[in-house]
Amino acid sequence: MSDVSAILEGNEIHTLLEAHLDRLAEYDGFDLEDLAMFAIVMPGDALDGIEDDLGRSLIDSAGTFIQPPEIIHRHAGWFEVAFILSDDGFGLVLFVPIDSNTDVKLMAATETAFAEATPIH
Repeated sequence: MSDVSAILEGNEIHTLLEAHLDRLAEYDGFDLEDLAMFAIVMPGDALDGIEDDLGRSLIDSAGTFIQPPEIIHRHAGWFEVAFILSDDGFGLVLFVPIDSNTDVKLMAATETAFAEATPIH
């Protein structure tokens, strides 16, 4: 496994992660692991492997997210998808690369969720 910090340095995702860490730093007395889980999908990662790593299924048989995202943003090279997983506010922030090698099912679910969350003007 490669050094994640080396992959992220200078990458758009680094800035996005830093913003989350700054916001979560306000919660004194809590470890980051108690507040949120962050998952950075890399091009070529298979959905099954991602779900295994997370210990949860993300996408249903219809090809959509099992749990609708609370927040979804599209950035230059990434989708940022946030889910609230428990009543105490614990969340998962999933970063999905906008890349032709991103798992097709994951990309389709992400694009569908983004389209549903984006108002049509």
